[in-house]
Amino acid sequence: MPSGIWHLEPRRIRPWYERAVTASIAHPEIRAYLDLDRPQVTDEHLQQAFDQPRIISEVLRADPSYLDLRRRAARVDSLRQRFIESRERCRATPFLSLVFLVALVYWLADAAVGMPWWAGVTVHIWPIGYCGVKEFRDADNRSNFVEQMQTAVYGVLWAVCAADSEVRLGWWALVKLKKTMDPIMRREMTALLGPDHESLLVARSHDGLIDAGNSRYWISTQVEATLQRKLDQMSGGAIAICGPRGVGKSTLLKKACQGRLGPFRQLHFHTIVQTPANYRPEEFLLSLFQSVCRDYLALYGRRPRTPFLFRSRARAAQSPRRLYYSALRWAQLLAGLGLVVLAIQREVRDLVDAVYQSAHPAAAGWAVGLQEWTLTAWQEHPVVSRLVLLAVGTLLLCWADPRSWLTRRPMRRLVHDCHNYLNLLQHIQSVGTSTSLGASARALTLGFGRTSGSSSRTFTYPELVWEFRSLLSRISAIERQDNWKVFIGIDELDRLGSSEQARAFLAEIKAIFDVPRVYFVLSVSEDIGSAFIRRGLPTRDITDSSLEDVLVIEARTLEESRSLLQIRVPGFTDPFVALVHALSGGLPRDLIRYTRKVTETHRRTRQPGLAALAREVLWEEAAQALAGFRALLARHDDSAANAQTVHDLHTLITLIREADSSRANPELEQRILHLAHTVHPRHPEGADPVGEPAQRWEEFSCYLYFIGTLLEVFARRNFAARKEAYTGTDKAPADLQRLAEARLEMTVSPHSARKILEQFRVQWALRPAALPRIVPQPGPDAEPRGSAVRGRS
Repeated sequence: MPSGIWHLEPRRIRPWYERAVTASIAHPEIRAYLDLDRPQVTDEHLQQAFDQPRIISEVLRADPSYLDLRRRAARVDSLRQRFIESRERCRATPFLSLVFLVALVYWLADAAVGMPWWAGVTVHIWPIGYCGVKEFRDADNRSNFVEQMQTAVYGVLWAVCAADSEVRLGWWALVKLKKTMDPIMRREMTALLGPDHESLLVARSHDGLIDAGNSRYWISTQVEATLQRKLDQMSGGAIAICGPRGVGKSTLLKKACQGRLGPFRQLHFHTIVQTPANYRPEEFLLSLFQSVCRDYLALYGRRPRTPFLFRSRARAAQSPRRLYYSALRWAQLLAGLGLVVLAIQREVRDLVDAVYQSAHPAAAGWAVGLQEWTLTAWQEHPVVSRLVLLAVGTLLLCWADPRSWLTRRPMRRLVHDCHNYLNLLQHIQSVGTSTSLGASARALTLGFGRTSGSSSRTFTYPELVWEFRSLLSRISAIERQDNWKVFIGIDELDRLGSSEQARAFLAEIKAIFDVPRVYFVLSVSEDIGSAFIRRGLPTRDITDSSLEDVLVIEARTLEESRSLLQIRVPGFTDPFVALVHALSGGLPRDLIRYTRKVTETHRRTRQPGLAALAREVLWEEAAQALAGFRALLARHDDSAANAQTVHDLHTLITLIREADSSRANPELEQRILHLAHTVHPRHPEGADPVGEPAQRWEEFSCYLYFIGTLLEVFARRNFAARKEAYTGTDKAPADLQRLAEARLEMTVSPHSARKILEQFRVQWALRPAALPRIVPQPGPDAEPRGSAVRGRS
């Protein structure tokens, strides 16, 4: 390191600084970049970068505690220098060696057996006194003795201060200095990699993709704050969460029911159920009723009671095995305890006797003294003693909280009722009684008998609704005493086939939605949400009378997707976030799926660059889309008119699968764009020109156009420079968010999505799809053969 900076710093700062640099280079994130084997980024390059005076000064001055450490280290250097100078002035005599040897022997003896303080004084005085008497006879020896005493003092002070300073410097360098150095190390790494450093995928962990449903990866959004405000303004009722599939409705429903919408978790009693695809209203309500009973029992640590018949059968089936394993465990436990007791019985007996003999007299004395003091206080100060007892008794009563004995009775009754409801809802019970009366003589017999029986029946639907509402009302009344709320989550309502089925479902169960202080959170499809928004225009819908409010969830923005992925996949840089965000349209479920695909492709191909990974992923997407549409086209119309189209799709799929993703292939990308601008294949005579194949072709060609645009944006070099040149606050159509909007727009209108893509391509200066050259065919009546190409608007 250059002497121009270190000669101004204390001597021990430099070694600890170098250790901190080494520890920071070993950080997993830095090692991930170094493992890319880039020639401009190695361990030596980073060490050279941190050898520069500018970096050294920035790192050291960034920590306020460095000034105090610098003063301590400077004091150690000063004491060391004084010790060296004093030692050089001394003549070689056995005095210092003898003093330090005696001190070492005393320290070892004190550590081993313990030495009193006067022994230490005696042990240290005799060498000093002996040498002093011997050497003080001469004037030179006297001055030398004084110098030796100063040297000894400086040596001890230097050793003590050096030990303290080394401990502080070690903790500072390996903990605080390393934390200060890590962001500077990343900055220097970025400078060494160049402008395209973000185009390298260095994902340190992908646990957030494996355990996607784990609550520790949830992030807060503005939608959660909106839902919390809506719930705070309601005293109960049903609120629906609507949005496209995969937008995160189920996650938001779970967070609302579990009280995780705000920064601090709120305690709620909640039950979450899934809506079946095929249902009967009474069966669904019956299942919901049982779930509420089970969850309420689990809230108080109870388990549902099984009828005696089922318990006895289960025990009879498992009793031999359970008895065998139970006997085996008890035998092992008793054998182990016996061996341990046999081994340590003498030592334990001696220890108990010693403790008893030493503690019993003291405890007896304390007990007698306490008794005498209590009697004296009670007799001499009766008023004060009674007041103290009254205060202590009152505090004990308040701590025992006798009101809880009364308030717990309704809770216990409710728990008992939950057990009863579960038995009634799960089992059919029957009770039979028999009575007989008779008299017998030798020749005459007289008897009377009577048999009666009763069996339970299932609740009718109105009774089931009434009982369920009654149970929820009682649960809400009890939990409200502790400021708890009751949440019932009904998820996956959008699986009910059609919006008419969902409306019929709401019409059947809406009677349970108006229980006070009970919140029903539903996840519904966009059709139900739009029907609620259109209420009263011009007619009212069932959603108006069933739901209190509807919260519409939009797809994630690019910033929200970046926050989500940075928690789940640390090291997933912004260009890759933009790529998967565009492919998913901002839907969290698809966002995680495409992120998994990118990381899997990265592990498979070992290519960290954005261009190669984007090319591999997008070509695979294009091949899958081509294969899917090819199968659809062949299934609907396997005629000679479409044979050439099916064969061309097969050829393009083969070219994509055989292409090398490590280098650009402009010809293949041009083929994809050309196919995206081709009109739909010819339909046979008599067929509907606006049938399913034609509609699917519009969607398919728009998706190919989208893939082709992504290839030209992400599969080219210098992504960072192009992004900086083409995007900005005054260039909204060129924002990368527009690609995600185009992806979502395809589900509404492929033609509208094409408009968005065309505007984006103009802003990014992307080339239009080249028109194919029409090659004339031989023969006098032959027509030019070529594919019609969609005109650009």
